[in-house]
Amino acid sequence: MWGVTPILTLQLKARADRALGFQSTSLVYVTYVVTSRFDLNLQRPYFLALKSGLGLAFQRLVLAWALVRYDVFHFFADRGLLDSAERLQINFEELAALRRAGKRVYIYAYGADVRTRLATLALGKWNFCVDCTEPPKYCTCHDAEAQRYVSELTKSATALVSLGDMLTYMPTAKHINYWPLDLDRFNAVFPDTPPSGPLRIAHAPNHTHFKGSKYLERTIDRLKGQGYDIEYCKIQGVPNSEVLALFAQSDIVADQFIGGAYGYTALEAMALGKPVLSFVRSPDLVEAPEECPIINATPDELEQALLWVIRNRDSLRTIGEQGRRYVERWHGISAIAARLGQLYRDTADFPPHIVDRIRSQQEQEDARRNAILPVRNWQHPFQIAMQPASESLSALAGTTP
Repeated sequence: MWGVTPILTLQLKARADRALGFQSTSLVYVTYVVTSRFDLNLQRPYFLALKSGLGLAFQRLVLAWALVRYDVFHFFADRGLLDSAERLQINFEELAALRRAGKRVYIYAYGADVRTRLATLALGKWNFCVDCTEPPKYCTCHDAEAQRYVSELTKSATALVSLGDMLTYMPTAKHINYWPLDLDRFNAVFPDTPPSGPLRIAHAPNHTHFKGSKYLERTIDRLKGQGYDIEYCKIQGVPNSEVLALFAQSDIVADQFIGGAYGYTALEAMALGKPVLSFVRSPDLVEAPEECPIINATPDELEQALLWVIRNRDSLRTIGEQGRRYVERWHGISAIAARLGQLYRDTADFPPHIVDRIRSQQEQEDARRNAILPVRNWQHPFQIAMQPASESLSALAGTTP
C-alpha cells in the first residue's frame, strides 16, 4: 500500500509495484487541486466521518483493514493512516502496530516533513530557507526535534528512503530516485526549429519563495529591458493537466533555482520534450548525470544561462529530444519498478520465488533501457555533469547545523 500523502506520483508508485507482480494500491483521505487520481480515494467517506465526529474511528477502521490486506506499507514522513498529535509526523502508535504485525514499512522524505532550518542554511548561499517568509510554517524547521523524529523512524521502519536535497536530513536513508512518469500521458512537443517569435518561458511553482521565482522574474525583466524578446507565463494552483498544456506551448520550462535539486515538474517538462532550466547542487543527486540535459543555473547564473539559450535557440530542440530520451531511460514506471525491486531485494527478506521475479523484471528493464540510445550532440555549457560536485552524497548526508 502507498499512502496517504496525496501527491501526483503516489498511484504511479503503486503501478511500479504492480510491474513487479505485486498487488499494490494507492490510498488517500484528501486530495490536492493537482490531481484526484488515486486507486482508493476515501475523501468523501472520510469527510462524512469527520462531520459526525468519527474521523479517528474511520482511520482506525482503515488501519485495521489495511493490516489484514497488505504486507508492505509505503508512507511519506509527514503522515500515515492515523492522525498524529505532532505536526508533519506519522503516528507512532500506527508504526508500532505495523511492527507487531510483522509488516515491512518504508518511509520516504517528502520535503517539508524532514527539512530543518539550520541544516538547510548550512548548505550554502542558495537553499530552501533563504527566502522563507514564515518559518516554521511550511517545514519541520527545528533541527533537534526533526533529528529525534528521524531517529525514531529509523527504529520503526524497514528502511528510510530519500532523494535530492532531502538526503541532508535523512543521512541513513537509502538514496533512490523514486519519481515515476507515466510516459504514455506525454506526447512530446519539441521546440520549433528554426525558432520563431519570442522565447516562451513557462514556470509553474507551488510556492514561489521556495522555487526562486523572483530571481527568474528579475532576470527576465532585465533581459527584456535590454531588448530581448521573451514571453513569460507563470501558472499556480491549477490541475496538473493545465500545467502540462502550458508547458507544451513553451520553448523552455523554468523549474526551481534555490533548493539545489530539480522537482517533478522538471521531469514532466522533459517528458514533453522541453529543455529545463533549474539548479542542481551536485551531480550526485541525479540519476545518470552525464545524460541529464537540464540547464543548470543558480540565481547568480540565470542571466548568463538565459542569454546562452536566447543566442542558441537552434540547440533547444536537440536538448528537448535528449530530455525525452533521458526520462524514457531512467524515469518511466518500469525504471522505478526496477529500483523498488532492488530496495526489496536489499531489505525486505522476500521468499526466493519473489526475489527471482524481481530479478527477472530488472533484467528486462536493463534490456529495455539499453535499447534506447541517448541523442547525439545535445551537450551544452551548463550541464549538471560538467559542474563541480560541490557536495557529494556523503557530504550532504553529513551536514550538521
